[in-house]
Amino acid sequence: MHNLIEGAVDFARDHGAPAVEGYPVDSHGEKINLTMAYVGTRRLFESAGFILASETSSMIEGFPRVVMRKPLLS
Repeated sequence: MHNLIEGAVDFARDHGAPAVEGYPVDSHGEKINLTMAYVGTRRLFESAGFILASETSSMIEGFPRVVMRKPLLS
């Protein structure tokens, strides 16, 4: 997952995107079901330099989804 996020950020930066967003679950450190792991976790995105942009009302198996953003332009 780390490589996928890094690749997405590099691709977006190389193509002039002002930011990259992801919509992971906020598992609060709890283990998540592997069938929903494809969206990633808040902790994973934070480790890649993303910040919490917004909470949402969306839930997956009891965990909230959040909007994480990484600004690319200074």
